[in-house]
Amino acid sequence: MIDIFYTYSKVNSEDFIKAILERYYNIPNAVICKSINGKPYIEGRKIHFNLTHSKEITALAVGKKRVGFDTESLTGKARPAVLNKFSERERSEISNSGDFYRHWTAKESYIKFYGETLAALWRKVEYYKGKIYLRGEETDSHIMQFEMDNYVFSICGDYTKFNIRHIDL
Repeated sequence: MIDIFYTYSKVNSEDFIKAILERYYNIPNAVICKSINGKPYIEGRKIHFNLTHSKEITALAVGKKRVGFDTESLTGKARPAVLNKFSERERSEISNSGDFYRHWTAKESYIKFYGETLAALWRKVEYYKGKIYLRGEETDSHIMQFEMDNYVFSICGDYTKFNIRHIDL
């Protein structure tokens, strides 16, 4: 089970993470460290989290296992310059902006799961028929997606269920 916390309040990302960790996980004054590529973590804790934001929403996924998490607003339009960077197989599944953002967030959640950068992996990762491929080979990575309030969310990790909570700070 993964916990998803979200807010529409304007918040500082690190303050949001710290507030959630203190309020729901009894981790006061968390010292947020970052990997070389910017993936946040807490040294010595068996808790994993990943933050995402798009337009007015900020959301945090927190669990006991590694997680990659991404969201995008479904009210935006597919970006032609980015669409050209999807594989031919991916483009065959993208017929509207919703499809575009489902593919986008799936790929980005996978890349964030591994703590990599978009620049390093974007063209090597493919989301096709609900599965992630890396360099053309199917991976065993699991992507869970849901939509809420005109946003699409993608969670990469060994999770099959989620709890979601709206937070006002």
